[in-house]
Amino acid sequence: MAIELKPEQVKQLKEQLAEANRNSHFVIISAISKKEHSGVDMVTDWNNYLNMKSTNGDNFDFRIIRDILPITDNLVYWAVAQQNLHSATVQGDQDEQAVDDLEFYTGKIMEENKVRA
Repeated sequence: MAIELKPEQVKQLKEQLAEANRNSHFVIISAISKKEHSGVDMVTDWNNYLNMKSTNGDNFDFRIIRDILPITDNLVYWAVAQQNLHSATVQGDQDEQAVDDLEFYTGKIMEENKVRA
């Protein structure tokens, strides 16, 4: 994967995620399309889950699969991948590596939380 972090960076980012976790804890959710009956499992935070549920509730059924995720190295890398993809999207870039990184680390979080991706 393209994300390389030094141990000090991982430690610092874990501390930042722990702080963010106090405001809006991390969860694994399932979003199932009401039309196509297909779904996706994803990692997000509680506030974003509530926002998705209120803005897209007509089109998707949302449910929490795992509540209050532990702050692990994989969550740190997922957060970096999420930010990299967001930055690329805002800049109008189609960054396939950022997409691949996010999918990879989402899968790692699913594995460590015993959820099939």
